[in-house]
Amino acid sequence: MCKCTSAYTVPGGWVQKKYMHAPQTAPVRLLIVERQPVVTPEVRARLGREASFAVVGRVGSAVEATRMLRDQPMDMVLVESTLPEPGAVEMARFFRVRQPKTVVVFVTRAYSQTELFEAARVGAAAYVRASTDPDMFVATLRRAAAGQFPIDEEVVRFPAVAARILAQFREDSAVDSVPVEQPALVRLEPPAALGPLFVKLSPREIEILDLVARGNSNKIIARKLSISDQTVKNHVSAILRKLEVNDRTEAVVYALRNGWIRIETPAS
Repeated sequence: MCKCTSAYTVPGGWVQKKYMHAPQTAPVRLLIVERQPVVTPEVRARLGREASFAVVGRVGSAVEATRMLRDQPMDMVLVESTLPEPGAVEMARFFRVRQPKTVVVFVTRAYSQTELFEAARVGAAAYVRASTDPDMFVATLRRAAAGQFPIDEEVVRFPAVAARILAQFREDSAVDSVPVEQPALVRLEPPAALGPLFVKLSPREIEILDLVARGNSNKIIARKLSISDQTVKNHVSAILRKLEVNDRTEAVVYALRNGWIRIETPAS
């Protein structure tokens, strides 16, 4: 697959490469990695009818997958989220370092916020339930193959996960901010959470993005701020343009990791 354009840093300092693909001239080469079947027969059949995908093979472990990909690189890997050690997370981390153009998608039998966090942390493009409707499943894979990160939408749906990612990002940023030549013991004050050198958005745009992050529609935002629906739409378009992102979800994730907005963790 021909890929180009940019990369951006997600919470925790992890780099997700936002590849923009040229029009497909060849199908997406796809490998399934599962010890126990997690990709349903219905999804396999649907993929078999999809000209833009070619299921090249199926292996039962991360070790087999890495060996296979050394000889014949894949465009995408579907991995069972509960794959035995070294596991899905370690496999995704390996690909991120050794084969960063390979898109990794986690497939789960039982949705877990812990799994979602780990998948996002290692740069997986998507986290999909095995029971997802085959058409929706393939649509998600198509988006991932096009360079999008559907996993961002899942993260934003769970405030606890979003807050954990933001906390991890701040912790890693604070560690990275300690000069190498300065012993950590010399620091008398805890490192402050790092913020961006400048905020690209106006106060009104930050306010609107905060309301978007809380699940409000344009119409409700307009009502809350006593402005027109069209004005909200204009602000959202400006936000997407300034942040150079594709949609509202990516804008929210961008703002969260920069500390411009907060999603409070629900009380346990």
